[in-house]
Amino acid sequence: MLQDFSICIQTKFVFGKNAVAQTAREIKLFGAKNVLIHHDDGKFLYDTGLLAEIENQLKAEGIRIAELGGVLPNPRLSLVREGIRLAKKEQIDFILAIGGGSVIDSAKAIGLGAAADTDVWDFFTGQRQPERTLPVGVILTCPATGSESSAVAVVNNTEVGKKLLISHPVVRPVLAVMDPELTCSLPKFLTACGIVDMFSHVCERYFSPDEEIGVIDRMAEGILKTLTELGPKVLEEPSDYSARGELMWIGTIAHNNTVGIGRVQDWATHEIGNELSALYDTPHGVTLSVVMGAWMRYVYRKKPMRFARYAREVFGVEWDGTNALEAAEKGIEMTETFFQKLGMPVSFEEFQIPTDRIEDMLDRIAFCGEDCSIGGIVRLNREDCRNIYELAKKKA
Repeated sequence: MLQDFSICIQTKFVFGKNAVAQTAREIKLFGAKNVLIHHDDGKFLYDTGLLAEIENQLKAEGIRIAELGGVLPNPRLSLVREGIRLAKKEQIDFILAIGGGSVIDSAKAIGLGAAADTDVWDFFTGQRQPERTLPVGVILTCPATGSESSAVAVVNNTEVGKKLLISHPVVRPVLAVMDPELTCSLPKFLTACGIVDMFSHVCERYFSPDEEIGVIDRMAEGILKTLTELGPKVLEEPSDYSARGELMWIGTIAHNNTVGIGRVQDWATHEIGNELSALYDTPHGVTLSVVMGAWMRYVYRKKPMRFARYAREVFGVEWDGTNALEAAEKGIEMTETFFQKLGMPVSFEEFQIPTDRIEDMLDRIAFCGEDCSIGGIVRLNREDCRNIYELAKKKA
């Protein structure tokens, strides 16, 4: 049965073809007078006129603007600190992120730091707990991470080689402007990375040690099955507004905990994969497609019924309740085949990721608890994670 839970998703969603035109009016409703626009300096912002349109909207509402570009994938702590200094200097009272997960996470971190009297990294290391933030709004241009309404932010500290996250309700954005037309020109690789990220976000919640929860499981299975059908279609027909819209909303519900409430979650795939980003700046979606199959092959024998059900409900594998191991293995194989259909790698070798620093990556994983492990459905210690890295080196 569902465990006790508390959740408040305070994000206001403005979704559809006319969404962007409403941005400044929505921001003004929050009492904003000084807005920091945060983005990645992407060519798309200038070629489409999106950045200029937003600036003109804000000026027309009498809102003062500051701007900070330069966000990179796996957002850097160094730019976050620059943004905090700028926000305090300009007396910013609202941050608008225009972009995808990296831009949004960077904006969230700036909001935390600008509202605090401590170094923002203290929140990511757990030395301090956040109490407040500057409100953050989002114009989503790259659906993937679900950061537009999640309570999570991830930042990469390149000085110490650590990519850490904070998970706290205070970091949820207050506004998400979502127009699927903005995503129709996304490159195939970025779209595919986003699909893998969405898929993984649901799996991290679905693969739980808890018993079947019923409606939550079926919601998760429905999302995963839809992604297996929708993913290839979007890559083949990138301008399909309906498909892009559905994909955009899946990215949101995959990570705002809609399908994670009332259960123990896993997150081992993310924790293992994040170290590839920290050391090699590997794209987040790639780290997940590389690690997930290896993680599944390593743990499925301890929870074969759950993996067999996943295979049946998501990929249509025939399973009558017997021979769970065989069904589970077929589901894992079909998971990696799905990733490959998207053009995503399923091994270190395929993406030419170095394999000589596995011990360094293991040193950085935040093992915890009395068993000094990570994961939910199966607890994994350092040796277990080493074995998963080894499995991920080459395609199965």
